[in-house]
Amino acid sequence: MKYLFTLLFTINLFFFNAQNNLRIFSGEGLIFNLIAFDSVINKQPQNDVLIQHIYDDTIRLKIKFADDITYITTLYLFEKGKPTKNKEFTYRVTRKLNNVKITFNTIYDIVKPPITIVPIKPKADTTLKYKNRRLENFCELKDGKPTYFNNIPNNGKCLSAMPTEYINYTKILMKKAQVANDKYLLAENVSRNNCLSVAQLNFLLEYIDFEVEKLKLIKTTYYNLIDKENKKELEKNFKYEASKNELTNFMKTSGDSRPVSGINCKYASSVDAIKSLENNLVALNNDTERLKTFKKLHEAFCYSTKDILLILKLFTHDREKLEAAKLFYNYCVNQDDFLSITEVFSYKQSISDLENFVAKQKKI
Repeated sequence: MKYLFTLLFTINLFFFNAQNNLRIFSGEGLIFNLIAFDSVINKQPQNDVLIQHIYDDTIRLKIKFADDITYITTLYLFEKGKPTKNKEFTYRVTRKLNNVKITFNTIYDIVKPPITIVPIKPKADTTLKYKNRRLENFCELKDGKPTYFNNIPNNGKCLSAMPTEYINYTKILMKKAQVANDKYLLAENVSRNNCLSVAQLNFLLEYIDFEVEKLKLIKTTYYNLIDKENKKELEKNFKYEASKNELTNFMKTSGDSRPVSGINCKYASSVDAIKSLENNLVALNNDTERLKTFKKLHEAFCYSTKDILLILKLFTHDREKLEAAKLFYNYCVNQDDFLSITEVFSYKQSISDLENFVAKQKKI
């Protein structure tokens, strides 16, 4: 019995020491599911997947990308042609259209971490800090939500487009966005905070479902384009003649530099003037009609924050309130107190979006 126990212990020790790890990652930031040993290794698509405790020298893999393109390959976990143990193999997967390639990247020893000499749990809860991830200068992820950096030059003149890495980060965030509104807000934040080429703006427009929102995105970010000589290429995003005509008219009347609306608003319009705008909006049946009418009429007035609150309360939903509030900003006579209007919103996310918007306007 004693010898049997020793034999089993020796066998277990051998197998424990004989295991290797395998890491597959995408240098382009593409996310995928990895299938090995007849099971899915990562249920949630990722761009970096680690398989641990592999006892075989040969492993059959299937890599399935988010658009269902699948690549099957066999990898051999050898070092200089010989079996090895306690090593981590790293392979890089690259893809150009439907062509997928996997290449060896590196191999190194698996080293057990040293025994900790600090308490297992710190006195201060730093959980949130460690969940945060900073993606270069593009944005900072806080619990999965991006907070965007402003990468536009201080003089406001865009000369070079945002790096390709930013597009890759955008693809990852777009995969996480579940509804059309989330995708639009993501596209708006990316384009508002960066200098873009027409090709990059076209890439963002592919994620927008409705032509009216595509037009809105173009108008919001038009002055961040570095190659306006290619602006005709934006027309391919539209199939309706009315949308194409509106886009053409906008590009004809837009100059090269961003106009500063409401720059002459030093004093609020009279009570009677604001009341006339209010009466026009009250008579309408829903938020969609109110917002459409508001866009046509709002430039004729200047507003105090008290006036703005009065008008915003006529809208039912936060989405229309938020869009109207952004239009109010350049016509507000006391912009330093502008964020006092956030009391009108029902959701914290709406308040956060408006705060981010105001912060960006002050940098322009």
